[in-house]
Amino acid sequence: MLLVPAKLGGAALAGALAAWGLGRAAGVHTLLFALGVQVLLMWWALYLLALTRPVLRGPFFTVGGWEVALYRRLGAPVFANILRWMGWERLRRDARGFGGTRASLARLDHATREAEYSHLLLALICLGLAVGALRLRAADTAGWLLLTTIPSHLYPVMLQRSLRWRLQQLEIRG
Repeated sequence: MLLVPAKLGGAALAGALAAWGLGRAAGVHTLLFALGVQVLLMWWALYLLALTRPVLRGPFFTVGGWEVALYRRLGAPVFANILRWMGWERLRRDARGFGGTRASLARLDHATREAEYSHLLLALICLGLAVGALRLRAADTAGWLLLTTIPSHLYPVMLQRSLRWRLQQLEIRG
């Protein structure tokens, strides 16, 4: 049972070392560094989900219709169209486990929960990193981290919750 925390710690250490190397190469006060940190964190989150397999149930994962209206006003559908245009949806299609049948909708529901969980976790980590950067008087680094957190984590959460709301309307639970 101690193997999972050790593996996660090792992965976190590897990610931190990669971020350090990126900071040395590109500078920690740059957009490139912030984007690299986002990518490294997403890889770590995928590893986290694969190792821990969290249950991801509870009232938090129930989406209200008012949320979807808010996400629309905040531009989540525009963000979804940008992702489609970039080819992201095609790239991630197999990972979601949706085969186009009603039987695969429960797996899709679970995939939205996993994505939402990991993106919220990473948004909180990025917030912590930004606070740390501010404490080190690196406001530019904090700003880049916060700015890249919005499209990297907050908009994906909105998209996952919007999709899950549609699945809830079909009474699908994963």
